[in-house]
Amino acid sequence: MKRLLLFAALALAPFVLKAGVVKGRVMAQGKPLAGVQVSDGRQIVLTNARGRYKMKTDKADSIVFITTPSGYKAEMIDAIRPGFWQSLTKPPRKREVHNFNLVPEDQKGYSIIFITDTHFAADPSRNDLERFKTTVLPVIQREYETAAARGPVYSVNLGDFSHDRYWYDFGLNEYAAEQFLAGAGYPCPIYSVTGNHDNDGAVAGLGENTDFVSAWNYRHTWGPACYSVNIGGDHWVFMDSVEYINDGEPDAKHKNINGRRNYNCRFLEKDLEWLREDLKFVKPDTRIFFCCHVPVVNDASKSEVLQPGQAEKLYEIFKDFPLVYIYSGHTHKHINTDMGRFTRFRQFIFSATSGSMWQHPEGYQAIGSDACNQAFNVMDCSVKDPRPRYVAVNGSPKMMRVYDMNAVGQFYRNDPQCRIFHKLYPERSWYADPGFKNMIYVNYWGYAPGQKVEVFEAGKPLKVTRSKLDEPLYVITYVTPKLDDDSVASKSAMKDRKTPHSFVATATTATAPVIVRVSDESGTVLYEETVTRPKTFNKDIQ
Repeated sequence: MKRLLLFAALALAPFVLKAGVVKGRVMAQGKPLAGVQVSDGRQIVLTNARGRYKMKTDKADSIVFITTPSGYKAEMIDAIRPGFWQSLTKPPRKREVHNFNLVPEDQKGYSIIFITDTHFAADPSRNDLERFKTTVLPVIQREYETAAARGPVYSVNLGDFSHDRYWYDFGLNEYAAEQFLAGAGYPCPIYSVTGNHDNDGAVAGLGENTDFVSAWNYRHTWGPACYSVNIGGDHWVFMDSVEYINDGEPDAKHKNINGRRNYNCRFLEKDLEWLREDLKFVKPDTRIFFCCHVPVVNDASKSEVLQPGQAEKLYEIFKDFPLVYIYSGHTHKHINTDMGRFTRFRQFIFSATSGSMWQHPEGYQAIGSDACNQAFNVMDCSVKDPRPRYVAVNGSPKMMRVYDMNAVGQFYRNDPQCRIFHKLYPERSWYADPGFKNMIYVNYWGYAPGQKVEVFEAGKPLKVTRSKLDEPLYVITYVTPKLDDDSVASKSAMKDRKTPHSFVATATTATAPVIVRVSDESGTVLYEETVTRPKTFNKDIQ
């Protein structure tokens, strides 16, 4: 509570207290580093020839941090946190001294491991920590070892690392979750951005200061909400895209939750001003990598994207840079979006490393809310145009699942829980209905605008349309296991999960094999799969 009151005081500091001085040195192996950016989250100063910096600051963000120059890495705070930041702990008028030590590093051939939406909660019913340690972490470690042969490896956490609803239920807040991951043997340093679930749900009723104070544990754990890092000649920017509000009626089912945990998806103006200042030190021909939790543009869903006008502001700020790579999570779906008029942006939206927040029962697959396989992404930054590589935890190299809806319909008819599902939610897709006879359902989560999905029967093309139907595996993995005659699924599980990359076609027979083919704009075949029918359907389908 003392820590919380301190951060609340600092949040109000600009209005009631005068500024003070923060100073120090930036050194590497005992030698001073000149020209290093140092910031309090509002202003940026540079170190002089002796590696010294000095700024007058109101300490409003409670942190001082550096933009690590290329060719160096910050000394580590612990096994996974780079020490590029330090907390400001004294009252604003008090002088503070904060020094930073860097280590030279050859950053040629560096790689990035992206994780997002891990939703660590220590929930006994989900067994999330043990599942991560035994299923996800070994795959990340193998990918790390492969990438480390090329050069340094870093990780980027794209938010919702913890889950605000359960902080006080199970004693796992943001810091405790970080300590778990560091102790579990995560293999490389992590740079992080905050998600909506990384805030303290106990903080409410502070008006516009709720956002700042609710992030006290995040700042104590990961550092500033917005910052930048230079790696191998590239400029990485990490921004907070969530304004936590937490007003209204609290969630009475969970300890110490004092509001609805609601939020706005936007960048604060002060953070955009900081970004403008940061980019003044970056040459226009520098590769820019931008990370935030909420997608900047999402043509698949207007509810999982920044507020109107935010993308335009960001686009204007990056006007001097010909190409900006953007990485986000939040949707729990793997989506390649059409960037429309934002032609200088190239965005990647990653599915949740938790699948769907570890809600799958034991014995069921971990998949995202679009039924893509539980995964993380790895990117080799040594190439000119780096692209993230999707790594499924179950080892499947495919980014596509094809259903014979005759078999799906048979499963729905025979499965008791599917019948309960239909009784309780008759408006949802009921695949036992004859109207779905001979349908082929393709979920291709690698789909990108401009690609073409085709289905052939006996060499003849079938008419293919985009689908808004329920994804069958998601229904039997996350929805029906929660149902019985006396209860219904959780509100979250019963949301209408539109899958933005599913396609359907209707075959002429129930037994003829079909070919599913995906090609790019030039006609180059990317995927092709021959589906023998009838094709069985069960919870283990890959």
